[in-house]
Amino acid sequence: MANTFQVVDWLTMEGLRTLVNKSAVATRFNTDYNKEFTREFAVGETVRVPLPQRYLVTTGLGYKPQPINRLYTTVTCDQIFGIHFDYDSIEAALKAPRGREAVKRELLDPAMEQLAQEIDSRAAAWAMANTNNVVGALGTTPTSFDVFGQARARLIENACPPGKRGMIVTPQMMRTIVSNNLTNFNPQDEVAKAFREGYYGDAQGFEWDESMSLYSQTSGVWANFATGVQVTSVNLNATGAVTSIVVSCTTGDTFNAGDVFTIGSVNNANPVTRRSTGTLKNILITQSTVGVGSAATLQIAAGTQGLCGPGSQYQNVDALPVANAYLAMQPGTTMVNANAKTGMNGLALHRDAFALVGVKLEIPKACEMSSYARDPKTGISVAFLKMMDPLTRKMVHRFDCLLGFGNLYPDNCAVRIASLQ
Repeated sequence: MANTFQVVDWLTMEGLRTLVNKSAVATRFNTDYNKEFTREFAVGETVRVPLPQRYLVTTGLGYKPQPINRLYTTVTCDQIFGIHFDYDSIEAALKAPRGREAVKRELLDPAMEQLAQEIDSRAAAWAMANTNNVVGALGTTPTSFDVFGQARARLIENACPPGKRGMIVTPQMMRTIVSNNLTNFNPQDEVAKAFREGYYGDAQGFEWDESMSLYSQTSGVWANFATGVQVTSVNLNATGAVTSIVVSCTTGDTFNAGDVFTIGSVNNANPVTRRSTGTLKNILITQSTVGVGSAATLQIAAGTQGLCGPGSQYQNVDALPVANAYLAMQPGTTMVNANAKTGMNGLALHRDAFALVGVKLEIPKACEMSSYARDPKTGISVAFLKMMDPLTRKMVHRFDCLLGFGNLYPDNCAVRIASLQ
């Protein structure tokens, strides 16, 4: 059969360029750790990445050593996906595209567009599932800049590093904010851009993008949202952080992974000053569960650690939860008893919230063609194989990606914007 893909290196590099340029949410992830993943990894392999040590300041001249207490985040190489196709000898002779432009237009671009969407969707799902900070109201589309200003304030309160931050919203959120707040924008070229292209560009320290990769969330349902769920006890890990909370509730109450709640008198604390920001701490439920026997155990997260109270090097609350304190579901949202709320979640992201690594796949020699390309900036990689199946006389082609996601500083560098659409 005619060799349709004669320049295999061109094929993988051109495909990689298309793949990288079409990503939106994934480009907001930190890819600095790619250098740690240069060897070939088994699918599902987990690698620990150390985070910087934090210290407490001592008073006086006395020697007061404190333990070296390193926190680690994990990156699991389990995001494997691809696009595969084949055709037989007759189809190759009569129908297969010829030449670079035809191959790029008819085969390569559609495949890479779909792979790029898959990467972006998986990145958005990871961000939503691992972001504990929430502003806005689930089920209500924001109409003013105040909600997005709350996201900016939350990042600053949590010591988010300086630098460009991305505000990723749905097309409906973008349409609403543009139509209601156009006169608030300066300089004028950004206003003109909103008229011409339907998006803002830069505003309030964020680079604004609209994306269809974002996900909807449906909250759990409590029989009594006001006073129906209370703290019974907390469970601590080896470092003294709260990682799960036992609550009293109504049998049948549902607690969904991705739900966010607050606890009375548990305020957010700036991780550097270790003083309260005056805002109740947003706490994320990481595993879905249902109340049984008027009780439930909630697995929680608030960044890469749980809730760390006063005296901890990694303090993020001004006080740990106490017995009988009330929980409130989905801060900012008016919850109605026995009714769930559903809505989309925008994302305000600094690049240090999450890690994205592209992992090298094995390239076998026993095939007609094989190639691997890796983007040095994003770490996203793609592997290509072409080989004949002698039983069917079909030429098999496959593009594959292996990625890993990890949490870096989501409590400090990520905020969800609750909405309707």
